[in-house]
Amino acid sequence: MYTATVPDLQWDSACNLYSATDKYEILSLKSMCSSFLKDNLTQDTACDLLILADMHQDEELKSTAQDYILNHRSIFNTNEWKLFMRMNALLAAELLYLMVKE
Repeated sequence: MYTATVPDLQWDSACNLYSATDKYEILSLKSMCSSFLKDNLTQDTACDLLILADMHQDEELKSTAQDYILNHRSIFNTNEWKLFMRMNALLAAELLYLMVKE
């Protein structure tokens, strides 16, 4: 039975659930997942959230991830960022443009 609650949600599960709720247009649950992802964003998950938001064309979630990265610039010194740049050049360029524009 669908109850619109997500007890004991973990990051990876929230990402997967977010994708499913977007696909099947379960908006209330998608909003809950989005809130969880925003509230639990870390330096280790910011690039993943940016990719997820971009894949699902969620500009609000994408903006949250971008702002987080720009406010935690030490992310740019990590191996995760280097891999992110190689695999997601357009998103990385967009983020660097926002940084220069500030």
